Amino acid sequence: MILLAGSFNACKPRRDITPAIDDLLRSPERAIRTMHANQANFDFFSARFSGNAFWENSNYNVSGTLRIQKDQAIFLSVTPLLGIEVARVLITPDTVKFLNRLQSSYFIGDMRFINNMLGTDLDFYMLQAILTGNDFEHFTNDNFRISDDRGMLLLSSPSRRRQDNRQAPPIEHNIWLDRENYRIRQTIVYDSEKRRMIRADYKGFERLDGQLLPNDLALTFTDASSRAELAYRTSRTSLNSPQEMTFSVPSRYKLIDF
Repeated sequence: MILLAGSFNACKPRRDITPAIDDLLRSPERAIRTMHANQANFDFFSARFSGNAFWENSNYNVSGTLRIQKDQAIFLSVTPLLGIEVARVLITPDTVKFLNRLQSSYFIGDMRFINNMLGTDLDFYMLQAILTGNDFEHFTNDNFRISDDRGMLLLSSPSRRRQDNRQAPPIEHNIWLDRENYRIRQTIVYDSEKRRMIRADYKGFERLDGQLLPNDLALTFTDASSRAELAYRTSRTSLNSPQEMTFSVPSRYKLIDF
């Protein structure tokens, strides 16, 4: 993710008794509650990742570390060269900090940094949800339809909005749920006004502390003139072990602007 954007206590899992499929197909509201009850719930998440990225018509191998402190911070460190870090990013709900060790430069700003690179309109909580296979719980749920599609449950909303800003342009949102565990297998977000799409495919899961976390992801970001892709697998994943998310800038580094 950082390569695309640059040179790119403990929680108990929430589990409700899941209703029968026929009951869910009759009630989008009940299906949404079931989906939320089976989502990943954690204080801290940490994993190594490796995969490949496609950005600006070029392919890259990517690897590094992903750490998340729920609702507070997302930390990415890219270390593709013999374990030597080449870049890192620290994202909070209102700030993005990026360090490029290859070019001895840094950036401090907001989510426009990532959105301009990927052609998206993500906020911190959307990004956190995508990386962990969860729903956008800060969006409205009042106009979903539900159907059976390719052996999965399909939740579709033609106009979903942020709860704290209902005047913002809506998104079209389709969510495919696994019929066995009610985890998201695929999600597609489409902004028809700006012709932007985000697609996340969750191809594999691993069980940690009684919860299912995606460990094989394929992300696609498209707009009217560009396309970016990121596919990666995670390993050495842990939940609820406090993680360091340090970000310091060497004095010789130059501030860059976007």
